[in-house]
Amino acid sequence: MKLYEAISDALGRFGYEQIKTEKFINFLADYRAFEVKPAKTILREFLKAGYGEQVFQLNVDDAPDKLLKLKSFGLDLIQAHGFNEIHVNYVLDSICYGLAWVELPPEDLKEEQLKASTLVRTIPIVGEQIVMIAVKGGTFDMGGTPEQGIFAAYDEKPSIEVSLDDFYLCEVPVTQKIWKTVMGDNPSQHQGDNLPVERVSWEECQTFIENLNSMTGFKFRLPTEAEWEYAARGGSKATHTKFSGTDDATLNDYVWYKSNSDNQSHEVRSKLPNNLGLYDMSGNISEWCNDWYFNSYANTSSRHNPQGPSSGMNKVYRGGSWNDKPMGCRVSKRYNMNPNYKNKLVGLRLAASIQ
Repeated sequence: MKLYEAISDALGRFGYEQIKTEKFINFLADYRAFEVKPAKTILREFLKAGYGEQVFQLNVDDAPDKLLKLKSFGLDLIQAHGFNEIHVNYVLDSICYGLAWVELPPEDLKEEQLKASTLVRTIPIVGEQIVMIAVKGGTFDMGGTPEQGIFAAYDEKPSIEVSLDDFYLCEVPVTQKIWKTVMGDNPSQHQGDNLPVERVSWEECQTFIENLNSMTGFKFRLPTEAEWEYAARGGSKATHTKFSGTDDATLNDYVWYKSNSDNQSHEVRSKLPNNLGLYDMSGNISEWCNDWYFNSYANTSSRHNPQGPSSGMNKVYRGGSWNDKPMGCRVSKRYNMNPNYKNKLVGLRLAASIQ
């Protein structure tokens, strides 16, 4: 049963007062109503903050006014907890439908919108926007799968089945403009506001993310290696191509690499995105991942949201760059480097967990 149907039925059976209490969540759980993974957490935070109580204390008679007030509560949730805006609206619209404040389920309740939702985070001091794509979790074969052919190296083998929860990934690598806004400097060899930042160490990326999180109130991080490869392959929309979004025949439309880059990086969004809407997952600039490097997937200890080894010498980076041949831009190709080192071919892309 959809959430909005379950809320309507539960309130009809047990009374409107139940929306103020934790029992309401238990009722909905019995209905198996939480088909959007974060819905239960969002509703719990909604009640914990007293919003259910406040809805019934509003001194307004018109449903539209109550709806506006409820939406303002939703914005508080988004800002305080980093919840996906469309997921929050789904929960609040479901409440409104259950309370008979709206006659029909609004368009926001469409499942395809929930699956394709994005999150925009703005850096307050300059109004720069960071667009995060919601990647629906799933199971995939990670490593040297058949379409990678003879180019798959020893550390891409054996391929293993990995499962991941939903997560966010930024649609583009971090640009020099964003880096300068947060860090006050620009270490890149090739300069330009909309070029990806490079010559940043893994350790410097951690400082950047800490500063960015302080500015935005969000919880950005680097992607795990498994998250990175899953998203590069197209996630649940994977088409099993050698590169992110493409094979050899249309490589130039999607990838900046050695033969077409003129020996430099290029502005983000200047090639086509993959089928998740992610740009430059193959080529242009390589991207740090959070994991310590290990040399065989046979050593993987966990296959659900794997985090890599607990320690090591080098950190993983992925994706290939403007200086790589096509074989170096494949979705399963792995690189590694000391976390203190910098390289003109390596930058970063932001990730975040979906609550």
